[in-house]
Amino acid sequence: MITVTWKTADGETGETQLSADDKWTFGRTGGAEAPTVGVDNPLVSRTALVIRDSGPGPVVFRGQRDNGATVALVSLIGSVTWLDEGTAGNLTAEENRVELTIDGEVLITVDVDFDQRGTVVERQQTE
Repeated sequence: MITVTWKTADGETGETQLSADDKWTFGRTGGAEAPTVGVDNPLVSRTALVIRDSGPGPVVFRGQRDNGATVALVSLIGSVTWLDEGTAGNLTAEENRVELTIDGEVLITVDVDFDQRGTVVERQQTE
């Protein structure tokens, strides 16, 4: 089970639990599929961030186009891994925070809590 907790620049907060096929999304409202957390900002892509279950840790996909945006995976000690547009990164026990910033303003901060576990293949073999 994965717990996703978020806080937006507007002060909106929330928490949700994800299981195997669930996904958490952040993006601009008005698309075919409503995001988990939506914003009405033309600079934000419809699927700016997607978090879903994967191997030993959840995967974060950056769908956010450039528009002055940065997406950072932040560790407990403050080190940062940057995600380029259209790429994904694995979260770890040490690197479990995601921040999406546009023009220097943090639009959303997401903390992801999960138990360490084997890869998807390893988990399927034990079922």
